[in-house]
Amino acid sequence: MCLTLVFTIQKLRHYMNAYTIHLATKADPIKYVMSKPVLTGRLAKWTLLLNQYEIICIPAKVVKGQALADFLADHPIPTDWKISDDLPDEEVFYINIFSTWTIFFDGSTREDEARARVVFMSPQRQILPYSFQMSELCSNNVAEYQALIIGLQMVTPSS
Repeated sequence: MCLTLVFTIQKLRHYMNAYTIHLATKADPIKYVMSKPVLTGRLAKWTLLLNQYEIICIPAKVVKGQALADFLADHPIPTDWKISDDLPDEEVFYINIFSTWTIFFDGSTREDEARARVVFMSPQRQILPYSFQMSELCSNNVAEYQALIIGLQMVTPSS
């Protein structure tokens, strides 16, 4: 983590001189480096480099909490809103679970044609196969994506 911070300082030096840097981390790399009783080699170089800038380490949870507090401060609840403990609609607790259909798709390309195949399988295991020839040659991956798109368009109701 210290090495990442050192690389960042080297690349963004002009920004770091002008501002106080707030570093959101799970660990405090500066505190770690500074707490060593004897610094040698790279750690000594890094300590000298890090001490040149005003870097404040903040725990990531504090940043998340502050973002939420800032949002709530910027968007206050209007005073004319009434807070109610009652649910407006008890039907929220009732849901219908429908059995699902399954879609399989595949696309393939040969020298002279590209094809897309889509197979739908109903909850009762009925199989509905479809095959399409594409107007343009394309790669196998593109043919597969086209098969997926065609299958999704087939099941999406048109408006």
